[in-house]
Amino acid sequence: MMITVVVMMSMVLSNADAAEAVAVVGRDAWQPAIRSVFEQLETLELFALATRVGGMTVKVPRELQSLPARMIEDTDELRDRGVEIYVKELEFRDLRFEYEETPEWREDRPLIPTTLSFGALGVSAEAKTRLATVPVGATFRNGQLPVDFLPSMEKGFALGLFPEARAADTHLNDVRLRAGGPVVSGIANRFFSERVAQLILEHGVGQTLQLGQGDLIGGDAASRLLDLPSESRRGRALETLLEGLGRR
Repeated sequence: MMITVVVMMSMVLSNADAAEAVAVVGRDAWQPAIRSVFEQLETLELFALATRVGGMTVKVPRELQSLPARMIEDTDELRDRGVEIYVKELEFRDLRFEYEETPEWREDRPLIPTTLSFGALGVSAEAKTRLATVPVGATFRNGQLPVDFLPSMEKGFALGLFPEARAADTHLNDVRLRAGGPVVSGIANRFFSERVAQLILEHGVGQTLQLGQGDLIGGDAASRLLDLPSESRRGRALETLLEGLGRR
Protein backbone atom coordinates (compact mmCIF):
# COMPACT_ATOMS: atom_id res chain seq x y z
CA MET A 1 0.00 0.00 0.00
CA MET A 2 2.81 2.40 0.88
CA ILE A 3 4.45 1.81 -2.52
CA THR A 4 1.17 2.56 -4.28
CA VAL A 5 0.72 5.83 -2.37
CA VAL A 6 4.27 6.95 -3.18
CA VAL A 7 3.79 6.21 -6.86
CA MET A 8 0.47 8.09 -6.97
CA MET A 9 1.96 11.11 -5.18
CA SER A 10 4.84 11.09 -7.64
CA MET A 11 2.41 11.14 -10.54
CA VAL A 12 0.49 14.10 -9.03
CA LEU A 13 3.68 16.08 -8.57
CA SER A 14 4.81 15.30 -12.10
CA ASN A 15 1.47 16.45 -13.52
CA ALA A 16 1.64 19.69 -11.52
CA ASP A 17 5.17 20.37 -12.74
CA ALA A 18 4.10 19.69 -16.30
CA ALA A 19 1.12 22.06 -15.99
CA GLU A 20 3.38 24.79 -14.63
CA ALA A 21 5.81 24.28 -17.50
CA VAL A 22 2.96 24.56 -20.03
CA ALA A 23 1.80 27.80 -18.39
CA VAL A 24 5.31 29.28 -18.61
CA VAL A 25 5.68 28.30 -22.25
CA GLY A 26 2.20 29.75 -22.91
CA ARG A 27 3.17 33.14 -21.45
CA ASP A 28 6.38 33.20 -23.46
CA ALA A 29 4.34 32.70 -26.61
CA TRP A 30 2.40 35.90 -25.84
CA GLN A 31 5.49 38.10 -25.65
CA PRO A 32 5.52 39.33 -29.30
CA ALA A 33 1.88 40.39 -29.01
CA ILE A 34 2.55 42.07 -25.64
CA ARG A 35 5.49 43.98 -27.15
CA SER A 36 3.29 45.22 -29.99
CA VAL A 37 0.87 46.70 -27.45
CA PHE A 38 3.60 48.57 -25.59
CA GLU A 39 5.09 49.80 -28.88
CA GLN A 40 1.66 51.19 -29.79
CA LEU A 41 1.34 52.82 -26.36
CA GLU A 42 4.73 54.48 -26.88
CA THR A 43 3.46 55.92 -30.17
CA LEU A 44 0.27 57.07 -28.45
CA GLU A 45 2.30 58.79 -25.73
CA LEU A 46 4.09 60.87 -28.38
CA PHE A 47 0.74 61.70 -29.97
CA ALA A 48 -0.59 62.66 -26.54
CA LEU A 49 2.34 64.99 -26.04
CA ALA A 50 1.51 66.70 -29.34
CA THR A 51 -2.06 67.25 -28.08
CA ARG A 52 -0.60 69.12 -25.13
CA VAL A 53 1.33 71.45 -27.43
CA GLY A 54 -1.76 72.82 -29.16
CA GLY A 55 -4.25 70.05 -29.79
CA MET A 56 -4.40 67.46 -32.56
CA THR A 57 -7.08 66.59 -35.12
CA VAL A 58 -7.39 63.03 -36.44
CA LYS A 59 -9.33 62.40 -39.62
CA VAL A 60 -10.88 58.94 -39.62
CA PRO A 61 -10.08 56.98 -42.82
CA ARG A 62 -13.14 56.65 -45.07
CA GLU A 63 -13.26 52.86 -44.79
CA LEU A 64 -13.42 53.09 -40.97
CA GLN A 65 -15.99 55.90 -40.60
CA SER A 66 -19.23 53.91 -40.47
CA LEU A 67 -20.66 53.28 -37.03
CA PRO A 68 -20.89 49.47 -36.68
CA ALA A 69 -24.28 47.82 -37.10
CA ARG A 70 -24.13 46.42 -33.54
CA MET A 71 -24.03 49.99 -32.16
CA ILE A 72 -26.94 51.05 -34.38
CA GLU A 73 -29.02 48.04 -33.34
CA ASP A 74 -28.42 48.70 -29.64
CA THR A 75 -29.70 52.29 -29.90
CA ASP A 76 -33.44 52.78 -30.36
CA GLU A 77 -33.25 56.34 -31.71
CA LEU A 78 -30.90 55.26 -34.51
CA ARG A 79 -32.36 51.86 -35.33
CA ASP A 80 -36.02 52.93 -35.39
CA ARG A 81 -35.33 55.92 -37.65
CA GLY A 82 -32.92 54.16 -40.00
CA VAL A 83 -30.05 56.56 -39.21
CA GLU A 84 -26.50 55.81 -40.38
CA ILE A 85 -23.58 57.54 -38.65
CA TYR A 86 -20.19 58.28 -40.23
CA VAL A 87 -17.47 59.53 -37.88
CA LYS A 88 -15.35 62.11 -39.69
CA GLU A 89 -12.78 63.46 -37.27
CA LEU A 90 -11.75 63.83 -33.65
CA GLU A 91 -9.93 66.67 -31.94
CA PHE A 92 -7.84 65.91 -28.86
CA ARG A 93 -6.45 68.35 -26.30
CA ASP A 94 -4.34 67.55 -23.24
CA LEU A 95 -4.49 63.81 -23.78
CA ARG A 96 -2.79 61.44 -21.32
CA PHE A 97 -2.43 57.67 -20.98
CA GLU A 98 -1.93 55.82 -17.71
CA TYR A 99 -0.97 52.14 -17.60
CA GLU A 100 1.36 49.72 -15.86
CA GLU A 101 4.56 48.60 -17.59
CA THR A 102 3.74 44.92 -17.16
CA PRO A 103 0.54 43.17 -18.28
CA GLU A 104 -2.13 41.69 -16.06
CA TRP A 105 -3.02 38.03 -16.57
CA ARG A 106 -6.56 36.73 -16.47
CA GLU A 107 -7.20 33.09 -17.21
CA ASP A 108 -3.76 32.76 -18.82
CA ARG A 109 -4.44 35.68 -21.19
CA PRO A 110 -2.65 39.04 -20.88
CA LEU A 111 -4.21 42.49 -20.94
CA ILE A 112 -2.94 46.01 -20.36
CA PRO A 113 -5.59 48.10 -18.58
CA THR A 114 -5.18 51.72 -19.65
CA THR A 115 -6.90 54.95 -18.64
CA LEU A 116 -7.24 57.73 -21.20
CA SER A 117 -7.88 61.22 -19.83
CA PHE A 118 -8.24 64.50 -21.70
CA GLY A 119 -8.92 68.19 -21.33
CA ALA A 120 -11.19 68.23 -24.37
CA LEU A 121 -12.21 65.65 -26.94
CA GLY A 122 -14.33 66.79 -29.87
CA VAL A 123 -16.06 64.45 -32.31
CA SER A 124 -17.56 65.35 -35.69
CA ALA A 125 -19.80 63.08 -37.74
CA GLU A 126 -22.43 62.94 -40.47
CA ALA A 127 -25.82 61.37 -39.84
CA LYS A 128 -27.62 60.08 -42.91
CA THR A 129 -31.37 60.00 -42.33
CA ARG A 130 -34.33 59.32 -44.64
CA LEU A 131 -34.80 63.08 -45.02
CA ALA A 132 -31.30 64.59 -45.09
CA THR A 133 -27.64 64.27 -44.21
CA VAL A 134 -27.07 66.11 -40.94
CA PRO A 135 -23.69 67.23 -39.54
CA VAL A 136 -23.52 66.46 -35.83
CA GLY A 137 -20.86 66.63 -33.18
CA ALA A 138 -20.03 66.92 -29.52
CA THR A 139 -17.29 68.16 -27.26
CA PHE A 140 -16.46 66.24 -24.10
CA ARG A 141 -14.46 68.16 -21.48
CA ASN A 142 -12.24 67.04 -18.60
CA GLY A 143 -13.14 63.43 -19.22
CA GLN A 144 -11.74 59.99 -18.68
CA LEU A 145 -12.41 56.60 -20.22
CA PRO A 146 -11.02 53.12 -19.64
CA VAL A 147 -9.67 50.88 -22.37
CA ASP A 148 -8.12 47.44 -22.17
CA PHE A 149 -5.43 46.59 -24.71
CA LEU A 150 -5.78 42.88 -25.41
CA PRO A 151 -2.70 41.27 -26.99
CA SER A 152 -3.66 38.89 -29.78
CA MET A 153 -1.44 36.29 -31.37
CA GLU A 154 -3.35 36.68 -34.63
CA LYS A 155 -3.22 40.46 -35.16
CA GLY A 156 -1.08 42.10 -32.51
CA PHE A 157 -3.85 43.43 -30.25
CA ALA A 158 -7.54 44.14 -29.90
CA LEU A 159 -9.29 46.83 -27.86
CA GLY A 160 -11.89 46.65 -25.13
CA LEU A 161 -13.40 50.13 -24.71
CA PHE A 162 -15.53 50.85 -21.63
CA PRO A 163 -15.06 47.39 -20.05
CA GLU A 164 -17.89 46.69 -17.59
CA ALA A 165 -15.46 45.81 -14.81
CA ARG A 166 -14.06 49.36 -14.99
CA ALA A 167 -17.30 51.32 -15.33
CA ALA A 168 -16.30 53.53 -12.39
CA ASP A 169 -13.33 54.81 -14.44
CA THR A 170 -15.61 56.39 -17.06
CA HIS A 171 -16.22 60.16 -16.71
CA LEU A 172 -18.01 61.70 -19.71
CA ASN A 173 -20.56 63.89 -17.96
CA ASP A 174 -19.40 67.28 -19.26
CA VAL A 175 -20.57 67.21 -22.88
CA ARG A 176 -21.97 69.78 -25.31
CA LEU A 177 -23.88 68.60 -28.36
CA ARG A 178 -24.11 70.41 -31.67
CA ALA A 179 -26.13 69.90 -34.86
CA GLY A 180 -25.52 72.00 -37.95
CA GLY A 181 -27.96 74.60 -39.22
CA PRO A 182 -31.47 75.66 -38.18
CA VAL A 183 -33.08 73.67 -41.00
CA VAL A 184 -31.62 70.31 -40.05
CA SER A 185 -31.30 70.79 -36.30
CA GLY A 186 -34.94 69.81 -35.89
CA ILE A 187 -34.21 66.52 -37.64
CA ALA A 188 -31.12 65.94 -35.49
CA ASN A 189 -33.06 66.57 -32.29
CA ARG A 190 -35.14 63.47 -33.01
CA PHE A 191 -32.20 61.09 -32.71
CA PHE A 192 -29.07 62.91 -31.54
CA SER A 193 -28.47 62.50 -27.82
CA GLU A 194 -25.60 62.21 -25.35
CA ARG A 195 -25.87 58.43 -25.72
CA VAL A 196 -25.39 58.68 -29.50
CA ALA A 197 -22.53 61.16 -29.03
CA GLN A 198 -20.83 58.67 -26.71
CA LEU A 199 -21.17 55.95 -29.35
CA ILE A 200 -19.53 58.27 -31.89
CA LEU A 201 -16.73 58.94 -29.40
CA GLU A 202 -16.31 55.22 -28.68
CA HIS A 203 -16.01 54.31 -32.35
CA GLY A 204 -13.73 57.26 -33.20
CA VAL A 205 -11.40 56.73 -30.25
CA GLY A 206 -11.24 53.01 -30.97
CA GLN A 207 -10.10 53.67 -34.53
CA THR A 208 -7.61 56.35 -33.42
CA LEU A 209 -5.94 54.09 -30.85
CA GLN A 210 -5.12 51.59 -33.60
CA LEU A 211 -3.60 54.05 -36.08
CA GLY A 212 0.11 53.74 -36.82
CA GLN A 213 2.85 56.23 -36.08
CA GLY A 214 2.73 57.80 -39.55
CA ASP A 215 -0.97 58.60 -39.19
CA LEU A 216 -0.75 59.83 -35.61
CA ILE A 217 2.47 61.82 -35.39
CA GLY A 218 3.46 62.40 -39.00
CA GLY A 219 3.52 65.79 -40.69
CA ASP A 220 2.25 68.61 -38.49
CA ALA A 221 2.51 66.64 -35.25
CA ALA A 222 6.11 65.60 -35.90
CA SER A 223 7.22 69.11 -36.88
CA ARG A 224 5.44 70.57 -33.88
CA LEU A 225 7.32 68.23 -31.55
CA LEU A 226 10.65 68.79 -33.26
CA ASP A 227 10.19 72.57 -33.11
CA LEU A 228 9.86 72.60 -29.33
CA PRO A 229 12.74 74.59 -27.79
CA SER A 230 14.82 72.16 -25.74
CA GLU A 231 14.99 74.64 -22.85
CA SER A 232 11.21 75.10 -22.69
CA ARG A 233 9.02 73.22 -20.22
CA ARG A 234 7.38 71.18 -23.01
CA GLY A 235 10.72 70.64 -24.69
CA ARG A 236 12.11 69.20 -21.48
CA ALA A 237 8.98 67.07 -21.14
CA LEU A 238 9.52 65.68 -24.64
CA GLU A 239 13.17 64.91 -23.87
CA THR A 240 12.17 63.14 -20.65
CA LEU A 241 9.50 61.15 -22.46
CA LEU A 242 11.83 60.10 -25.24
CA GLU A 243 14.45 59.05 -22.71
CA GLY A 244 11.82 57.01 -20.86
CA LEU A 245 10.69 55.33 -24.07
CA GLY A 246 14.26 54.50 -24.94
CA ARG A 247 14.76 52.66 -21.65
CA ARG A 248 11.86 50.27 -22.28
